[in-house]
Amino acid sequence: MQAYAPALSELGFQLIPSAATTLDNELYPMAMLDFGPSSVDGWLAVLVAKELGSPGSDLLDVEARELVIEEKRVSLTPLEFSVMSYLYEHEDCAVGRETLLRDVWGHKYDAGSNVVDVVVRGLRKKLGSQANLIETVPGFGYRFRQVAGATAAS
Repeated sequence: MQAYAPALSELGFQLIPSAATTLDNELYPMAMLDFGPSSVDGWLAVLVAKELGSPGSDLLDVEARELVIEEKRVSLTPLEFSVMSYLYEHEDCAVGRETLLRDVWGHKYDAGSNVVDVVVRGLRKKLGSQANLIETVPGFGYRFRQVAGATAAS
């Protein structure tokens, strides 16, 4: 596996140390490949862009856990990263506050609190001129769109 690690990393595979297994006294590591919010097409587009030397258009650098805005890197807190990552992975889908509380916070907080709104407000501040990429879905939650305002009814 060590011989293939650089190539696998370049393709986007991530090792899962806790999932390694031993068979006949030989350790077999496990890896996963997350195609990301754009599925296979987006994953392939990123690979092609890297091969051609084109700058990537990814807003979220998952490995560095940072936003990439106009070629500048912006650090995220662990909670901001988790929320941004969740919205990014569910691009164009309305995600409810309760869903974020359940899937990101893991039921640690009271559903009546405004903790989701506070984190989103912080993310928008860090997004700066691209803050409109996180849309508010009134009475429900939020939606992430790479192209802000892609529909008339936002």
